[in-house]
Amino acid sequence: MTISILFIVALGLLLPALTQARETPPVPYRTAPLIPWAKKTGEHRFRSPRNYDDTLKYYRKTILGATHIVKEKIINTSQVRAVFYRNKKPGAHWEGLNVYEYKGSTIIYVVFSDQELERIEKEKQEAKENPKKKKKKKKRRKKK
Repeated sequence: MTISILFIVALGLLLPALTQARETPPVPYRTAPLIPWAKKTGEHRFRSPRNYDDTLKYYRKTILGATHIVKEKIINTSQVRAVFYRNKKPGAHWEGLNVYEYKGSTIIYVVFSDQELERIEKEKQEAKENPKKKKKKKKRRKKK
């Protein structure tokens, strides 16, 4: 009888820890952490696969614990909710993430440093000038 009570108490203490699933690590987009399975909708803009609250929970669990990331509230109205995750790390390529909800969609906009934006523009120019020049892919040899 006492063993079963101890088992139930131990299970009750461990169950919350067991049910909290680990989050998938962020996917880097030019070193900025994106929520996995986000779909690109524009230049540096992505639609989150989760709703606004769940997206904020994801970022709270994955990146907010870092000492160089701080969360700032931008706006909270009946039509738009938004927060800004600022990257305070010196020399970082990305300066922050705008996460906002508008008309039922949760959008993540990556804010880059001026140097990174110049690098992106330079890469676009080079791609226009040399359309045939692509990254080399390793050829796989067929095993016989």
